[in-house]
Amino acid sequence: MALTRAVPAVSVIIPAYNAADFIAEAVQTVRAQTFRDYEIIVVDDGSSDGTADVVRRLGGEVRYHRQPNGGVASARNAGLELSRGDLVCFLDADDLWLPEKLARQTAFMAAHPDIGLLFADATESHGDVIQKASILASMQCGAEATSQVPIKNAFRKLLVENFVPTSSVMLRRSCVATAGPFDVALQNVEDRDMWLRVAAHFPIACLPQNLVRKRSHDANISARTEVALRARIRVWRQCRERFPALAPAPLYNQLLANTYQELGYILLAKGEGREARRCAVASMNCAGRAVAATGSLFPYRWLLSITLVPLSFVGRRLVQSLWQLRHSMSRRNSHPAAT
Repeated sequence: MALTRAVPAVSVIIPAYNAADFIAEAVQTVRAQTFRDYEIIVVDDGSSDGTADVVRRLGGEVRYHRQPNGGVASARNAGLELSRGDLVCFLDADDLWLPEKLARQTAFMAAHPDIGLLFADATESHGDVIQKASILASMQCGAEATSQVPIKNAFRKLLVENFVPTSSVMLRRSCVATAGPFDVALQNVEDRDMWLRVAAHFPIACLPQNLVRKRSHDANISARTEVALRARIRVWRQCRERFPALAPAPLYNQLLANTYQELGYILLAKGEGREARRCAVASMNCAGRAVAATGSLFPYRWLLSITLVPLSFVGRRLVQSLWQLRHSMSRRNSHPAAT
């Protein structure tokens, strides 16, 4: 069992929503840690599938808190309020830790008191099939993240790509006091938003070791593309307002132009022509500002935003066919690099 001193060194927060099939195994990987000075807090975010019964059977070592469904950001915030450790870790209920995770990260944080947030590499699997042996190896910024302590221009890199696996994070409590809690208005990318705000104030680093097994399945919230795109737009606009000196305006505008465009085509495929046109206009405005600021040529992929306007007036079946073509093209032209 974990030590039961008044204030544990590490608080492990596990948000759970209808996680009855996963939560026991996730908790067991915490209990299997070689580092023992921790507390486990499970926040049940209004589950209706028996999650509560599963957690109660795990024993009194696990602190259980139930709340009305408010989303994962709300659940993590509730866990933060209940937690006592100076170091905080987040474990999604469907993910797993390797036994040395806490030991290696606490040692690193002790040796690097300036680091506010530490994360590690992870594998990604679907069932028994490993889809990615290294999540960071598949990332654009992965090599730089694993070779720099602290990561240079981490805020700017996180704008372009979320290379921080949430279940691998160890965060100093003092960072939350400065950066603020998770944004409960976000139903997706709330973790990326938090890491951006932490990186705006504190150095962050990566422990280049595989310490987490991330499990993907049909219920993963990250699969909801439209929700994710709307959330990214909100996050980038807020970052542009709050931290204008940490990244160049053209980068913000490039990211927004591409994301408004992608959202516009999704709305078009749903038959929401008016909203699609609004996204097209927003995309063209952002693209125009980026081109004006850099003096670069207008990238051909942004011409798709112009095309979006007349397409919003045609039949839905034709639009869906064109959307598939557009999606195929855009996959070859992902987010621009932060240069």
